[in-house]
Amino acid sequence: MVWFKMMFVKGMQITGNVQPKLLRYFFLFCFSVLIFFISHIYTSYINEKASVAERTANSSLLISEWIKGAFTASDYVLRDIVSSISVAQLKYPSTEPVEFDRISKYIEAKKNTLPNASGVGLNDSHCIVTHTPSIVGFDASHREWCNVPMHNPQLETYVSNIFLSNINEMMVIQSRKFPGNDFTGLAAIGLNLDFFSKWLNQVSIDSHGVIAIVDHNRLLLARKPFLPDKIGKEIKASVINNFIQSENNHISLSSTSPLDNEQRLYSVRKVDDLPFIVIVGEANQDWLAGLYKQFFISAFITLLLWLMAWQVLRHSQQLLAHERELEQLSITDKLTGLYNRHKLDDVLNIELKRSKRFGHSLSVIMIDLDHFKSVNDTYGHQIGDQVLIEVAQLLKTHSRETDIVGRWGGEEFLIICTNTNTDGVKYLANILREQIETHNFPIKERKTASFGVTSYIQDDNSHAFILRADEALYKAKDNGRNRVEIG
Repeated sequence: MVWFKMMFVKGMQITGNVQPKLLRYFFLFCFSVLIFFISHIYTSYINEKASVAERTANSSLLISEWIKGAFTASDYVLRDIVSSISVAQLKYPSTEPVEFDRISKYIEAKKNTLPNASGVGLNDSHCIVTHTPSIVGFDASHREWCNVPMHNPQLETYVSNIFLSNINEMMVIQSRKFPGNDFTGLAAIGLNLDFFSKWLNQVSIDSHGVIAIVDHNRLLLARKPFLPDKIGKEIKASVINNFIQSENNHISLSSTSPLDNEQRLYSVRKVDDLPFIVIVGEANQDWLAGLYKQFFISAFITLLLWLMAWQVLRHSQQLLAHERELEQLSITDKLTGLYNRHKLDDVLNIELKRSKRFGHSLSVIMIDLDHFKSVNDTYGHQIGDQVLIEVAQLLKTHSRETDIVGRWGGEEFLIICTNTNTDGVKYLANILREQIETHNFPIKERKTASFGVTSYIQDDNSHAFILRADEALYKAKDNGRNRVEIG
């Protein structure tokens, strides 16, 4: 935490000195990396979600096809039974014990060909059980598996929802009518719920995934992982109820399980004409685990790129600062801090071109300290340097902001005065002369300076321009010093 605070404070100090252009590039880069990171994670999320939806949809379809195939197989057994037994034998009580025994053994043999079948029974035209391994003579007219086919002539075969049988076993029953225009009876196979569980056990799921089969009454037939206390109980989920009543055959959705409160992405599929729904779900914590890992890796890479960009920014700023420092040194007089002669030459050439093109007035002031050698000889070069520094400060302070003040060399100074005619430059020169004359330098005697001024003449070049100012300066020297002369 302390390291972060130090980096933040140092960063803010550096940022305050960073060129706006570099700072814009830095933030643009960081923003671009962030957008790429967000886009990458979002795209990965969408792709992974689509992949989960496809996997669960394929699994639900596979289980649905297994169930349909199994009921098709059991229907073949029922077809054999109704085509092999005469409806005349569907009587209770039976009047032909030998024939009753033969049919009972026959249907028992058929039952044994079907894994998980709990029994095969026959019913007459009134849904009275005539042959069964359990209770003969039972009136099944109120049971869904017999009642629905009995009252729906167009139905040849029917599969019931889950119910609790008269032998206290939860099961579903598949029934098929005996041939004929009228309802003359039916054959039925009871399938216990292990029939459904065995299909689920063949499908692999993640540690928090789930596969379930419910009927159209929303009763749970089978589930993986197995929850024995929930089998046969109603699944209270409005989304399942709405799906059953809808025209959709398949949906994918994200929901929280009412059984274990786990958030999952589900595939919910109807098993065509059968009264069953297959539900396959992958838990968010499972399928998002890879994305979380990818997120942290991407976040680390993003932060690393930001840090690298910050280091590049700092390095670039240091290079630019060093470059500016070198540039400043190249144009600045080390002692006085004024522009040096190289810079003055550049400015003068630019201003001469501007005056020539636009007709602006331009003047210069050449200044030379009077008897400066005696200061060095009497007080030493250190005091002489201090005098030069103070003169430079006076010239800078009392010149206009638009004037360019520089050290021409030794004890000579030059001031370039833009948009200034001869009268104006002479007036300024006299102000500067008086400031120097009245200033208290670190020496006993007063110091003065001589001034030569001149203004731009059409087609002047820098040499001619400076030469006139220099000649005016020498004229001031010859005429007694501490004066301003015009060249």
